Amino acid sequence: MNDLNIINGTIVRGDGCIQADLAVKNGRISRIDSPGTLEPASETIDASGKMVLPGMIDTHVHIRGGVLDYREDFFSGTVAAAAGGVTTIFEMPVGKPPACTEENFEIRRREMEELCAVDFCMYAGAGADNLDQIPKLAKLGAAGYKTFLMPPVPGREQEFYGLCCESEEALTAVMERVKASDLPIVCHSELNEYVAEPTKRMMETGRNDLGAFCESRPAKAELEAVKRVIASAEKTGCRASICHVSLSETVDMIREAESRGVDIHGETCPQYLVFNSTNAAFAGPFARMKPPLRSPEVSRQLMKEYAEGHLDLTGSDHAPYTYEEKTRFGDDIWHSFDGIPGLELSLRLLLNKVAEGELSYEALAANTSEKPAKFFGIDRQKGRLESGKDADIVIVEKLSETEKLDIRKLLTKSRESAVLYSRSELTYRIDRTIVRGKTVFAEGQFVGEKGFGQMIKPKE
Repeated sequence: MNDLNIINGTIVRGDGCIQADLAVKNGRISRIDSPGTLEPASETIDASGKMVLPGMIDTHVHIRGGVLDYREDFFSGTVAAAAGGVTTIFEMPVGKPPACTEENFEIRRREMEELCAVDFCMYAGAGADNLDQIPKLAKLGAAGYKTFLMPPVPGREQEFYGLCCESEEALTAVMERVKASDLPIVCHSELNEYVAEPTKRMMETGRNDLGAFCESRPAKAELEAVKRVIASAEKTGCRASICHVSLSETVDMIREAESRGVDIHGETCPQYLVFNSTNAAFAGPFARMKPPLRSPEVSRQLMKEYAEGHLDLTGSDHAPYTYEEKTRFGDDIWHSFDGIPGLELSLRLLLNKVAEGELSYEALAANTSEKPAKFFGIDRQKGRLESGKDADIVIVEKLSETEKLDIRKLLTKSRESAVLYSRSELTYRIDRTIVRGKTVFAEGQFVGEKGFGQMIKPKE
């Protein structure tokens, strides 16, 4: 007997879609075969008319937990993940304290093991001030490292210990250590020297709109940072990725460096593909993020690059804050916090792009699951619907008519600050999310368990 059969659905892989039935035994996919050929199962799900996708691997998440769990804790955050079809999250090391020392990494790991409802990987921090910790963190099971190319955010210095490299020399020194660990590094790529003066000038004009904030962070800040990451990666041979790419020019730079043999990759976020400085203007500080949203034309071009497979990772950059925090200074966009709670909606927003004909199911599966698993070395277990892999599955159904999102019904703790999504119309619903063969979300309800999630380590 199989534990679970999923029948009559369309199985989606990066290299094609097939009508087939899927069997699960002991948490893993045991067989995918022609309809009607599977052995009986303890449970059977009829997926007629639905798409059966690999669970999304969200490569960029800031749940944080700990003393910041009033914004989001690892249970509420991974419940939201389950509701969004995300079966594995990659948690960033920023926090109080940041996961940039052995002790702090272990504190974060224990908290996540106790609370997570879906599987998780952990980034460690790599900065100019924690070089000695980098090899130790690899031994604890880090899946990669995160680095910012800027000084710590003023007032949040404690959260950014072990995370910042303010020069190319410092970044190269960090990459040398990371390379020795045989893990990748992901870099937030903006250079402060190209942002500080435009921000000062824009604030002096008295403008306080989203467009002003976006203009204050010019494309050059991202592009010059990308040059620096590529240069250090080329010198050291370190595998690297550019976080939350917002420009098609960045993709061009990555592709050119790849053609020279540099092990460089790119990640983008659904918000850069769906929203822009014009259609998000209504949200004001609730659409503040770094890098900023770009123009409609830039967003369209980036969507084309994404659909063509030129970006390897997809992350929500889930960064929850309470409504009170986002509006502490009223509608002052210059002093609000950066970030939006996107974990729960990323896959559904990308499915909108499928419905609009801008993205194929195959590219969606490749970009949100298959390529991330390969990049981080967890593809022996995750990332693709095939025999032997973990049964991490999301079944989605196209709605007969679009559904207006009610952010009050989101499962993230920071639902009230999800204002950016409040005008969104969704085309697909998440019918069921399955992690290692166990249903964790079905029919609009979380049905999983606190602590069910497992830490996934690369190359085990």
